[in-house]
Amino acid sequence: MRALRPPRWLRRGLEAGLFAGLLALLTVIAYRWDRGAAVGVATLPVGLRGSIVLALPVLAVGVFAVVYPVGLAATRLDAIFGAVTGTIVAADLLALITVAAGERVAILGGANVLPVGFLAAILATPAAVGGIAASQLFSPHGFGRRAGRIGAVAAVIVATPILLVGVPLLA
Repeated sequence: MRALRPPRWLRRGLEAGLFAGLLALLTVIAYRWDRGAAVGVATLPVGLRGSIVLALPVLAVGVFAVVYPVGLAATRLDAIFGAVTGTIVAADLLALITVAAGERVAILGGANVLPVGFLAAILATPAAVGGIAASQLFSPHGFGRRAGRIGAVAAVIVATPILLVGVPLLA
């Protein structure tokens, strides 16, 4: 009997999502160590430090989880499905683990409290959508290395103002 093998887009999406989610967790763990392993609600650092804390999770979920499946896809549909799967898996993994670990951050002067991973996933969503859209609209085929490069550049262009302007406004 033949073993069931998932489609390539699903495998690539899961690979990208798991790797990006675990990479993003490194920042959350480092942030916990930086504040002395205190349990409870932390405040988002003011200014550029807050942007640096959320930079790796946002870029991992919003850029890497999109670019890897698009760059290795064989068809346009594989690229789209793989990128969406990768983004969802990475964001969910990051959010679920930070919720389970109790890593919460206060934003907007303490008015709202969110898990760090959930906040990073929210901030990474526009970058992921921009990367997927650019890879499909500005590449002749919508898959392959060229589409992956276009998607990566677009996702970083979208993520940069979010990190440099939006995050300091949340602190």
